[in-house]
Amino acid sequence: MGCRQEIGRTYFPFKKQWGLKRACPCIIAEKEKEEKEAERRYRRGQMERVFSRSIMNDRLKEASFNNFITRTGTESVLSAALEFVKGYETRQTGLLLYGPPGNGKSHLAAAIHHELNRQGFVCLFLDFPQLVEMAKGTFKNSSKISVTDIVSGAVSCDLLTLDELGAGSITEFEYKEVLFPILNGRQGKITNFTSNLDLERLEMWLLRDKAGNIVDVEGRLFDRILGNTDIYENTATSKRREDAIKRMSGG
Repeated sequence: MGCRQEIGRTYFPFKKQWGLKRACPCIIAEKEKEEKEAERRYRRGQMERVFSRSIMNDRLKEASFNNFITRTGTESVLSAALEFVKGYETRQTGLLLYGPPGNGKSHLAAAIHHELNRQGFVCLFLDFPQLVEMAKGTFKNSSKISVTDIVSGAVSCDLLTLDELGAGSITEFEYKEVLFPILNGRQGKITNFTSNLDLERLEMWLLRDKAGNIVDVEGRLFDRILGNTDIYENTATSKRREDAIKRMSGG
């Protein structure tokens, strides 16, 4: 209920703005909370204008910490993901989870996304290859959005997750018009990544396009990713492959 101390508004001529003349801490905190929620609703609306929903497959839409199957090699990444959610509001860095395909990296990244989304944060999960296809689609006459809209939407969220970074071969367009503007615009914000490539191969993937031309001059983007993430290797084998072998053997 608070202390019921009334708020008075007054004009401060030296600051040339209106402000609170008198208010108890509980009312100030309530007003600040309302303003923060309103600002988040606005940013969520702006983001959803471009991304009607996060780009993830149906399996990842159901991902959670409760249905994650812990296996040998997943212990450190699971612990890191849980700690990330627990201390999110005071974190300064994102996560880079890498390792062989099918071993749970994307599941944990999606679980983080869903949990923080439920807590009210503006979160966006993007499968990088699908993000690229979305950007290419803006050149169609029927497209209602531009590449600039896509970049702005990805920059505006609290937490961005780029899944499958390093899939395929990057082009100069994808680097200069999509990936670099997004990550450059998100300086000071938290971004999570997953990749099937180890760090050396990821650096090479960013360095050159599919034609062999250098796009990440002096490794700026790779250096920025490393400097803004805590890096964890998931050494577990592919869960999908294990399940397939069990089905084949009748297990």
